[in-house]
Amino acid sequence: MNDRTVKPFYSPPSLLTKQLRSALLVRRLTGWTKLPWWTTQAGKIFRIAAGCQAVGCFGYPVHPVWEVTAKCNLECEHCHARAGEIDSSDELTTEEGKNRVIDPMADVADFKTLVFSGGEPLVREDLVELVAHAKKRGFYPIIATNATLITPDMAKALKRAGTLGIAASIDSMKDEVHDAFRRKSGALRLAREGIANAAAEGMYIQINITASKINHRELPEIMAFADDLRAHVILLYQFIPSGRGEESSQLELTREEFRQEILMAGALQKDLHPVIAPVGLPEYWALHNVMRNGGRRSDVLRGCICGNGMFYIKPNGDVWPCAFVPISGGNLREKTPAEIWHHSEVFRKLRDRSNLKGICHDCSQREVCGGCRARAYAWSGDLFAEDPKCALTEEERRAGA
Repeated sequence: MNDRTVKPFYSPPSLLTKQLRSALLVRRLTGWTKLPWWTTQAGKIFRIAAGCQAVGCFGYPVHPVWEVTAKCNLECEHCHARAGEIDSSDELTTEEGKNRVIDPMADVADFKTLVFSGGEPLVREDLVELVAHAKKRGFYPIIATNATLITPDMAKALKRAGTLGIAASIDSMKDEVHDAFRRKSGALRLAREGIANAAAEGMYIQINITASKINHRELPEIMAFADDLRAHVILLYQFIPSGRGEESSQLELTREEFRQEILMAGALQKDLHPVIAPVGLPEYWALHNVMRNGGRRSDVLRGCICGNGMFYIKPNGDVWPCAFVPISGGNLREKTPAEIWHHSEVFRKLRDRSNLKGICHDCSQREVCGGCRARAYAWSGDLFAEDPKCALTEEERRAGA
């Protein structure tokens, strides 16, 4: 057990080739001009994207995430985890985290990074210990956080433990908007301070944005902030009515607004330093692939990675195929990560896109998009239903067929 270690990001060497091909494809699809700058950041990026096999939802597959707690210091309106509402008495203990999550995950060759999420992971008192253990096993640890609790001392402690970077949430550059969405006065100010503290320790910086009716007109401004920070990635989440978001489904964008967002983000990408990676909007890749690549398939375009690159561990050890899909493929108190990753029925079915229905089944971009499985499930209760808000036209869905 104790000699388990993860192979480094350059093993096998083909992963580096796929990362480079993925970056070149982003340039081709969007006219991205900042790839030369990105190459100067290779020391961080190759480790952050360790295990990268393609580009798609959540930035890249394969993407293991551990929601270490449902506790949080905020009460965000869109929280898929319903942080602060869920009974936390059944959360994996420190020893379970080491013995049932981190150690056996090292046996899965696809897993190289490990994202610690929540709730708010920094409210968990043993987080630094867990990060250090993950680092000891060879993982590249990342903290997905609202950033409000990253004091200078916490940033130093996380860095010493082996944290490679943070993914910090910013939903508006207006205090009154961000704070209202996060339901805490001063949240934006504290988040900006926390991001600055992490950057001062030389960490990789990723900015997470949740696009909704509240802020979709502000997206260029928020992306400009990320660019000024020289963030490496912008994870552009879409508001999906799951978790606490079920109570605010009216905040989800319309089909036409999704299309406008895709075109806007693609246009902005040209001159941004960070790469935009939409979450819950795999049509982003499909539409740009049609417009700039003739709709041709590529093995480094994967779109939705639900079960096909995402391994999402809940606080009690349940493993979901996506953070927004509340279907368990097994529990780590009963099964190993390898058993769930390789043999879970829901994971295996999601990897075969011939199981998709409706327009998603018939679409020429099925393999590079797949539709958002979380949105399909949220609106129909059927994980394999067509994406109800696909932003492609009928003609575009036939392109490249």
